[in-house]
Amino acid sequence: MIDRGVLHSAPARSFLAALEAEIDAHPALNHAFLQRFAEEKLDREQLIEFAIQHYMYSRCFVRNVAAVVSNVPDEHARSLLIQNMYEEVGEPLKQRDRAYVLLLEVGLVTPEQVAAALTAVGPHGDVTAHLIEQGLLTREALDALVQSRTAQLLELTHPALFRRFLRSLGVSPEVVATAEPLPETSQFVREFEGICRHGHWLEAMGALGPGTETVVPRIYEAILAGIRHSGEVTPNDYVFWTIHVHCDEGHGENILLAIEPYLDHPENQLLVRRGVLRVLNARKLWFDSLERMVFRPRRCFGAVDAVGAVGAVGTLGTLGTLGTLAEVAQAAS
Repeated sequence: MIDRGVLHSAPARSFLAALEAEIDAHPALNHAFLQRFAEEKLDREQLIEFAIQHYMYSRCFVRNVAAVVSNVPDEHARSLLIQNMYEEVGEPLKQRDRAYVLLLEVGLVTPEQVAAALTAVGPHGDVTAHLIEQGLLTREALDALVQSRTAQLLELTHPALFRRFLRSLGVSPEVVATAEPLPETSQFVREFEGICRHGHWLEAMGALGPGTETVVPRIYEAILAGIRHSGEVTPNDYVFWTIHVHCDEGHGENILLAIEPYLDHPENQLLVRRGVLRVLNARKLWFDSLERMVFRPRRCFGAVDAVGAVGAVGTLGTLGTLGTLAEVAQAAS
């Protein structure tokens, strides 16, 4: 989870070893919601409800990273965090660096091959060049793909990929705009924002790094398994989840490298740990509410479209309160 091999400081490695054990045992990472999401057969209605609530959190993530960037006093630490931002939102002059996402989409390489390439070259290395060197890809195929789909490269930012996932479920921007967050979704968003905007910068880095980026592959692996098992969307539609499980480990590594020089001091270790636990505690409460919503008892009735019903009522918060789509349809009539 936490790659301590990138660190040189013995106090940093010792602190992060203890922190990793605490994170690994945290209820947020061992939540019944994740196990049920991965193992139970999900229908489209469940995926829609989950996806809209998750988007309300994920659409704020880049702004939270930007807030921390503005608060970080260390130039080197700040530059490492900015590199993460480029991965999230894209950099116009470096779109070719993200071409491996296109390669995943069209099936020219597998997630495992991309993950191995990222491990070999590091988070800032040339993934596609490594794939070519390994004989897994030809330069001609890469050039042809990039030239034919240059405009699409601009749609490979993480928010854009999540909106693609929503569209594949039939969720329109209008539905998202009128949906109400669950109270715990709002609280999770507020807590994360508060840490990043108003907390000590080391506390914020703890929330972003060990508290989020380094655990995302484990959390999203369960979500990805459930989405695949549902059979409701295609691999091209859920590539947002695929890249977060297989391809984004460098984000956590960047933050660990950024805070390493400060982890020799116990007071700084406490700040990092506080940020980690604040965001994990809020995530645990969020998962509590998602489990109640996604896996609540449902009654079968007619053919009422989930998205249409949500749009008629205007909020997913209302949907969660009423409990069944039948009640939503009755409220909307």
